[in-house]
Amino acid sequence: MDKKFDNSFVNLREEANGRVSVRLQPNVLNKSDSEQYYGRVTRVTYSNQNLLDMVAEELPDMSIGRITDVMTAYTAVLQRALANGCACKFGTLGTFYIASRGTTESTSGKTGLKIKFSPEKALHDVVQRIEIAESKYAAPQIMVDSMTDITRNVSDGVLKSGTSVSIRGNNLRIGGTESGVWCAPVDEEENIMGDASGWKKVAEDFFLNTSKNLIFALPEGLEADTKYRFVLRTRRIGYSKHERKDILQAVTPAFTVLEE
Repeated sequence: MDKKFDNSFVNLREEANGRVSVRLQPNVLNKSDSEQYYGRVTRVTYSNQNLLDMVAEELPDMSIGRITDVMTAYTAVLQRALANGCACKFGTLGTFYIASRGTTESTSGKTGLKIKFSPEKALHDVVQRIEIAESKYAAPQIMVDSMTDITRNVSDGVLKSGTSVSIRGNNLRIGGTESGVWCAPVDEEENIMGDASGWKKVAEDFFLNTSKNLIFALPEGLEADTKYRFVLRTRRIGYSKHERKDILQAVTPAFTVLEE
């Protein structure tokens, strides 16, 4: 088959073309009064097949099978050398080496080990030629995907009095100052009425409190055949132990309380 019609390689080089996008996120370790953000680069990733086909283009007189054999052998030799405790210089790109990881409580103790890579000037120069095409900040949000009455194992917008509730979504973990879950009554248009001072707060000893799933008991004292919404507030994101300066809030769809 003519190489230019071979779909085994998706040519992404022009799409990348020395441009990356950066997503900004708040620096929760920042102790100053001013806001600070760090960036995470979103990028195109070449597969092993992508790289093999690109090497084949650089070496047109070699078959793709032969190139694969050489790269496989090189990988095996590199792993064997590192396993023997040696550092391995990868041409002009940089050096793979073994480094210490973690700490020990004894002067005769042993730390863990990890593999690191130290780039040479050739790789550092490549970075200088890359353009940041886009840099944007996406504020974190609490996302609610589903709300289930565990006793009946259904998600029909009805919660049985005295039951346990499972809420699934993202960034759900509750923690930090002024955080919690409240049952807020709603009007006929399902708009929340009043404020937290008049809402029923869910007990903070959740059965499960993770970023993806909250499980807790429905608080006592809710009126039967009355509609409510859960109001979720937290200063924790993911598994971070640090509190956000700003509190996140989300409101679930309305639900009706069913008598036992």
